[in-house]
Amino acid sequence: MNSVRKYGAALIAALLLGSVIQTNVAQAGIKYTAAIPLIGLDLKEGVELGRSVSTIFGQGDPNNQETWLLCDTINDQVCTDATGIAGYVNWDTCTEASTVACVAGVWAVDSAGNKTQGQRVKNVPENDPRYKMKENASVNLPDSNGLGTVWKIPGVINSAGKDTYFVAVQNFVGSPKPAGTPIINTKLFLGSLNAGIFPVEEVTGNFSLREIVSRNGQKASWVNGWNGNGYAPDGSRCASTDLTICEAIREFPSGYRFGLTLRMGTKLAGWYHGRLFLPSIDTKDWKTGQEISVEAEPVKVPTLDFSVPSAEIPKKAQDIIYADRYWSKTGDGIREARINDPAFANQMVDLVSAFAPSYKDKATSTNSYWAFKAMNYGQNSADVQKCSDSTGNMAGLVTTNSLSYSPGPPTFDKTTQSLVYKVASPHFEANGSVASGSYDLSLRSDIARCLYGFSSAPIKAEISITSDDGEKKVATTIVNEKNGWLYLSAKGFTFSSPTINVKLSQEKVVVPTPTPTPSAVASVAPVAKKSVTITCVKGKTTKKVSGESPKCPTGYKKK
Repeated sequence: MNSVRKYGAALIAALLLGSVIQTNVAQAGIKYTAAIPLIGLDLKEGVELGRSVSTIFGQGDPNNQETWLLCDTINDQVCTDATGIAGYVNWDTCTEASTVACVAGVWAVDSAGNKTQGQRVKNVPENDPRYKMKENASVNLPDSNGLGTVWKIPGVINSAGKDTYFVAVQNFVGSPKPAGTPIINTKLFLGSLNAGIFPVEEVTGNFSLREIVSRNGQKASWVNGWNGNGYAPDGSRCASTDLTICEAIREFPSGYRFGLTLRMGTKLAGWYHGRLFLPSIDTKDWKTGQEISVEAEPVKVPTLDFSVPSAEIPKKAQDIIYADRYWSKTGDGIREARINDPAFANQMVDLVSAFAPSYKDKATSTNSYWAFKAMNYGQNSADVQKCSDSTGNMAGLVTTNSLSYSPGPPTFDKTTQSLVYKVASPHFEANGSVASGSYDLSLRSDIARCLYGFSSAPIKAEISITSDDGEKKVATTIVNEKNGWLYLSAKGFTFSSPTINVKLSQEKVVVPTPTPTPSAVASVAPVAKKSVTITCVKGKTTKKVSGESPKCPTGYKKK
C-alpha cells in the first residue's frame, strides 16, 4: 500500500476524526487546563487536503485507537485479524476503467459565461509507489496516486501569473467486520468526502514528503507529518510537495466560477457543506452510482492563529475549553497549546464567539477558498438520513465564508416556520476592513418538503440576519426554486455571531369547485309534482281544471 512497516500506536484525531493538521506534526488531543501558560486558537481552512497519505488501518478495538495497526496491503494479516477497517483515500483522475470513485473534470467559467475545461498535468508526488493504492471494486476501494493532482486551466491566471490549480479529493473508508475475515470479503463504505481546488505556483527547492510517522511514548501518536520543510521560501503553505517541488498556494483570479465533477460507484447520500459562493449543483447517474458536478465562486475566509495568557481568557471561553473533554491542538501542550478542532463544529462556533475579545475580533489572515465536504454514515441527522435514503442522492449544500459554522442543515423552528443557522467569525479582516459575510443554501426540493413537511406547492423564502445583540443586519438576498432545487443566498452582512433565519412559506392551494355534470344536475334537480284534474260545475255547466293544485273558477263548485 504506502508503507512497508506496521506501527503499533493509535492514529490521532487529526487523521481519522476530521481534525486539521496545522504544523509539521500535529499532536494528539489533550484536556486543557489553566496550567498551560498560553492558550489560543489555530483555525485555518483546507489544511486536511494534500496532507494525508492514503492509508488503511486494521482496528483491533474500534474504540481504542492504540490498537489500530497500519496494513501494508489489503491482504495484510493485520487487517484480517482486525474487527474493523478505517482509513483515508485520495482520489485519482478518472479513466475508462474507473468504477469506484474518481475526479472526472475541473473547469472555470468567466463573467461572460465562457467555460474552459481543465487539463490534467500530473499527480503530486508523481509516480511514487508509496503513494499508490490500486482500485479494488470488489471491496469498494478507489484508485489513489499521490496526494492530489495539478491541473492546467488555460488562460485562467491566478495571483502568481500561473494557470495551474491543485485539486484534491479525499474520503474516509471503513467498515466493521468479524476478526479473522479478510478485507477481500468485506465491502468498505465511502464517507466524509472532502474536495477542494487551490490556485498554485510550482516552486523548486528542497522539500519533504508527507508520511506516516510515529511519536513513541505519546498516547494516540499516529500522525501524518513531514520529515522536513512543507512551506515555500516566502512562508506560504504548500498545497502538496515532492522532494524538489512545492505547489505553493496562491489567490484565485477574480471574475471566475470554478467547477469540479466527481464520479462514484455508490451514491454518497446526505448533507454537503463548504466554502463556496452562489453554487449550482448537477447530479446524474453514473454506472452503479452517481456523478456530482458543483460550480461556484470562491469565497474569502478568515483564519485565526493566536494565543493569550490563560489568566486573560474570557470566562465564556474558559467554560468551553476547560470542560472535561479532549481537544486536538498545535503547540507542545506544556508551554503553549492552540485548539485546532473543526471536527466539533458546534462547539467551535461558540468558542470563536467567546474568544473574540482576545483576538480583538480581527482575523490573522484572509484568503480565498473553493472547497466542500460531505456528511454521511452517522454524521447526518436522523431526519436528513430518512429523507435522503429513498433516493440515495445529495440532500443539500450549505456554504459560508464564516470561519466557524454548523456543517449540517439548518434547524427548523416550527413555531416561526424558519430555518435557523448560526455562524461565528471575526468582524474585521486581517487588513482591518469590515468582513462581509456570505451564506448559500442549496436544498433539493423534495428533501425540503420531506424535512419540513411542505406540500407540492411552490416554496417561498425570506432571509433575515440578526446580530448577537438582536440588531437586524442588512443583506442582499436571492431566493429561487428551479430544476428540482431550492436556492437561497445572502451576502453583505457583518459578523461577529449573527443568526441567519430563513422563513419558509407556501401559498394555500385553492381547489376549484368542479362544474356539475348533467347527471349530477339531474340528481339534485327538484322532483316535479303530479298534475291533478278536477271537475267543476255551475248549474248545468261542467268544466275540468288541471294543475298541481287546481281550483274551480269563481261561481263553480268542485264536483
